[in-house]
Amino acid sequence: MQSVPTSFARDLPETTRMETLRYGSDTSAPPIVSIIVPTLDRARGGILDDLLQDLHDQVMTSFELILVIGDRRQGRAINRGVAAAQADIIVTMDDDTKIGTPHLLQNLVDVLRQEPDVGIVGASTVVPPDCSWWQRTASRQIPRRLFPVVDEITDSDMVQHPCLAMRRDVFLEIGGEDEELIRGLDPSLRHRAKAAGYRVVIAPHTYICHLLPEGVRDVIRMYYRNGRGSAFAQRHYPDRIYNLSDGFQRNQFPEKVRFRERVASYPRRMLGSLLRLRLIKFAVEVAYTVGFLREYLRPTPARG
Repeated sequence: MQSVPTSFARDLPETTRMETLRYGSDTSAPPIVSIIVPTLDRARGGILDDLLQDLHDQVMTSFELILVIGDRRQGRAINRGVAAAQADIIVTMDDDTKIGTPHLLQNLVDVLRQEPDVGIVGASTVVPPDCSWWQRTASRQIPRRLFPVVDEITDSDMVQHPCLAMRRDVFLEIGGEDEELIRGLDPSLRHRAKAAGYRVVIAPHTYICHLLPEGVRDVIRMYYRNGRGSAFAQRHYPDRIYNLSDGFQRNQFPEKVRFRERVASYPRRMLGSLLRLRLIKFAVEVAYTVGFLREYLRPTPARG
């Protein structure tokens, strides 16, 4: 089994630690899957406990869960988890991922085993029927929060870190996660996999729930932070920025778009949201724009 270069785990905060939980009755053999979950406090307001319960209910039982606790750099946390992983297939999840089906892990593994040209496989994203009006409405208005369950393997740029699986050797081949980016990790990983000749797909009959924060203010804060993170990437790593679709098109991977074209399109999108009375979408677009401008226009500290 190949190892992750040690440079992937450099400069880790002193407070960062890892915790590994092994699932299955035979712990003497290597697990089939290593699940890596970055988490700041190992709690996420109790939501992480729900994920742990979901994992107990999986049909596949031979896997390990690696919690990387305390590292704010998602890419660095995932790389550190991969360096410690024992399995040949790795899965990333967020600490607020809600697994939708007990067959999720098995379905992801089946696609990777049956389709050697698939580099990354992910899950559809749905809203549970018992969620609040706020969750249903916000998820339908805000781009890239939903993707319908599919009946066959489907190429899609909606494969995202809340649930994606890769063979470990492919992960290493494309260079692992980008440790320097704060935002834009998903499109960077997808782009590098496709550039290496691999497909990026959604597995059939496989889905998760990845709900928004329960409240307008928290969602506004989240998209404000997203805007700042995107501006940071644009200022420092503009060659690593990739455009995104709205999340509903299948078999679509948008091309790279020049920065000035992205800037020019944003006021039109905001106006369209307002005219169609998609007020939640409009509000998060405003928050994102304010965060982006604050970070992008922030003076660069002088070097003495």
